Amino acid sequence: MLYRFEDIEKSYGPHDILKGVTWQHNPGEKVALVGRNGAGKTTLFKLLLKQEEADRGQIVRASGLTIGHVGQHLDAEPGMSLFDYAETAFADVLVIERKMRAIEHDLADASRPDHERLLQKYAELQHDFEHADGYTLHAEVERVLTGVGFVKGDWERPIAEFSGGQQNRAMLARVLLTKVDLLLLDEPTNHLDLDGIEFLEEFLHDFKGSFLLISHDRTFLNRSVEKMVELAHGKLLEYNGNYDRFVQLRAERMEKQAADYERQQEYIDKTQEFIRRNIAGQKTKQAKSRRKMLARLDEVERPETDETLANFRLEAGPRSGAIALTADRVVAGYGEAPVVRNLSMTIRRGERYAIIGPNGSGKSTLLKTFAGRLQPLAGAVTYGHNVHVGYYDQTLGDLDPKGSVIDEVWNLDHSQTEEQVRNYLAQFSFFDDDVFKKTRDLSGGEKGRLALAKIMYVGGNLMLLDEPTNHLDVYTREALEEALERFTGALVVVSHDRYFIDRVVDNVVVVDNGAAEIYPGNYSDHAERMKAGLATPRAPEVLQPRAPLPAERGEGARRAGEGQRTEQRKHAKRLKKIDEEIAALEARVAAAERERERNDFLLCSEEVYRDGERMKKIQAQNADLKSMIELLVGKWEALAKEREELEGAVA
Repeated sequence: MLYRFEDIEKSYGPHDILKGVTWQHNPGEKVALVGRNGAGKTTLFKLLLKQEEADRGQIVRASGLTIGHVGQHLDAEPGMSLFDYAETAFADVLVIERKMRAIEHDLADASRPDHERLLQKYAELQHDFEHADGYTLHAEVERVLTGVGFVKGDWERPIAEFSGGQQNRAMLARVLLTKVDLLLLDEPTNHLDLDGIEFLEEFLHDFKGSFLLISHDRTFLNRSVEKMVELAHGKLLEYNGNYDRFVQLRAERMEKQAADYERQQEYIDKTQEFIRRNIAGQKTKQAKSRRKMLARLDEVERPETDETLANFRLEAGPRSGAIALTADRVVAGYGEAPVVRNLSMTIRRGERYAIIGPNGSGKSTLLKTFAGRLQPLAGAVTYGHNVHVGYYDQTLGDLDPKGSVIDEVWNLDHSQTEEQVRNYLAQFSFFDDDVFKKTRDLSGGEKGRLALAKIMYVGGNLMLLDEPTNHLDVYTREALEEALERFTGALVVVSHDRYFIDRVVDNVVVVDNGAAEIYPGNYSDHAERMKAGLATPRAPEVLQPRAPLPAERGEGARRAGEGQRTEQRKHAKRLKKIDEEIAALEARVAAAERERERNDFLLCSEEVYRDGERMKKIQAQNADLKSMIELLVGKWEALAKEREELEGAVA
């Protein structure tokens, strides 16, 4: 056992956060703690770190347990460099190294009478230094700093000069370098780009100790943990497996609990009815016996349902022209510092793009340029016919810190009644007095939900979203994904949430070193192609054929043996991936067809004909769906053609 929560209770004023929490973390276990924002996950961390005390219960810790965690404040000495700060993770080893350097200086004087004693002492220190991996210490610091996104030129800079996000990455690096029994990581992927997240996944995979982490990054959870613990309604429930397994097991548990509850309630109702009919009759002994049996019955708990989970829609509004946005030789950036050069691309109605790339590469700058919030340094961004742009700012700068939650939405449309606005905000989990909170007093997750509420209220047929999943818990992220899956307009998102990208986009724009290149497929598609050496940039509206293989360029047969087998495996892998893409596209076409048929049925109803406005809205939605089908079929045909070319090459 590393530690154990025993009947922990914790409240803040009238709000009960933890209600009799009992759970044990064993050595070697790699665990994720999930739950809604505000459920109490960070509170559990604070209790474990002795930063707060429980109202009731106790936490039993293993003797000598060492814990590493990222603090809220940077505890670096004035003027300390980034590299020196990271090295403080090895404080004990550095003390040995300093003693060794001092003895080396003394040994330079061979005439010292204590020369032999110094040699003996140096040998002992050298043994300790080697046993503590001192000779690989500097290389390990370099590896981890590079992994979390720092370049060599950063290493000697004073850490106080870095931004808050960079300092957070530095603190994470130092924690990862620290030799501890247990790592506590609260949203460790925040401030990391995609390369940094993948480095962290590899680090945790190889980590010999145990960890408990809080994260809403579902791909990260799938790749990093072996056990999920959900904090809901003040209780902890444990599930073996990663996030996807957790979703499956949780659904099965809730379904079984609901069935058991309903079955028991039916039995209780029948038994109580028997007691009422017979308590004073001839069967009074049987009735009394059943009453005693009911009193001893171990009742199944009513399934916990959360009516406060977000559930919202994003309407595309009026149908745009075929072209939503055109970038013509765009140079994006500030002043004389371009971050993207000479980008030309066309975004069509219904297409979906994710902009990805390292931190600082210019992703948000490019999106702001698309949104008209930033003028291009050169070139032009033009919108198509009847395009209405919706823009989500990751800095949440569109929220008025002096205003209230309800005012933020009500000010968009004063024709709405207070009840209508409150009902709308309830879709974003704002209830009761929550709607009167000042924006400045909201948590990060609440601000994120409010910003989404505003942009979804206004709508738009070209949505530009900058890190929309930041601060959102997994349940709200899933609600957002569902809304975007139903959205029929054009979509461009900046995100480092790979699960989110995989679910909502069809193309990725990779921004790095001043260039922006476009690739078909979602993040996983692009990552697999990069690993296989098959990632070929293309214009978004046309699926470009891949670069021909040497055998196709008439260079003759490949070398026999292993070389030929390697090429065949590459062909097979590529074919399998294309088949998966085709299946995914066919599924979207089928879903669109089902929605069209349902709407066609509604058009035949007398009720719809009496409601002219509703009829117009349904017809507009049908037109959007038909356009999406045309676009998807076109992409399907292009993929099928490429598959035929590949099959011919293999043959």
